[in-house]
Amino acid sequence: MGKFKKGFLFGALMGAGMMWMGATKKGRESRDRLLEAASDVYVDVSEKLRNSDAYKNLSKQKFVKLVSETVDRYAKDHPSLEHGKDMIVKLVSTQWKNIRQELKKRK
Repeated sequence: MGKFKKGFLFGALMGAGMMWMGATKKGRESRDRLLEAASDVYVDVSEKLRNSDAYKNLSKQKFVKLVSETVDRYAKDHPSLEHGKDMIVKLVSTQWKNIRQELKKRK
């Protein structure tokens, strides 16, 4: 399968998934749970970084690893989110630049 077909198929599946998450009650509930969990993880990670000097040598790879470890711990306490761990990691990892800017302002 060519790159275009793979991309088209992936886009169609993502579109269908996003439609489901926005159009059905169960989908909205799932989306809300994932966003709430991502928010909790973001706060936890940013507090950890603020309370340590780890942010000075923080690369994006280390940040994503920290996020992933935090999500794993969070999912143990909230088993219903086990299937959404990857999504939460992706959501929080996109905030790399924001956290970096916040920590630089703190100096």
